[in-house]
Amino acid sequence: MWAVGQDQKVDDGEGRRGTYGVHPFVLVQSKNKGDYFGIYFRNSNAQQPIIRYNDDGSSVLSYITIGGQLEVYFIMHGSVKSIMSEYQGLIGNNINLPPFWSLGWQQASQKYKDQASIENMISLYQ
Repeated sequence: MWAVGQDQKVDDGEGRRGTYGVHPFVLVQSKNKGDYFGIYFRNSNAQQPIIRYNDDGSSVLSYITIGGQLEVYFIMHGSVKSIMSEYQGLIGNNINLPPFWSLGWQQASQKYKDQASIENMISLYQ
């Protein structure tokens, strides 16, 4: 659902881990085996998903956002294939795959301490 830096762990459920980006869709399995639902949280502003795990085995999904135009879609009751098919219909289908660089992938800059560490990372791309 979201990307974290190479030196970071996934969100610990307390909201203490920063993320670099978010794909605002979550697929959740219900208590009934084989039954799923999806939530698409589309927002024009920054957002932070937080998953909290409770002692009883349940979990809570929250989104923190600074505002913007919110659109929340719930895709209810179905198999993984049917939920994903409805989600794909909601966001649209790409006819051609775009080049990898155009998808917005970026290398985070927080972990570089000096020029040598930057040059080392650049050498790994060649």
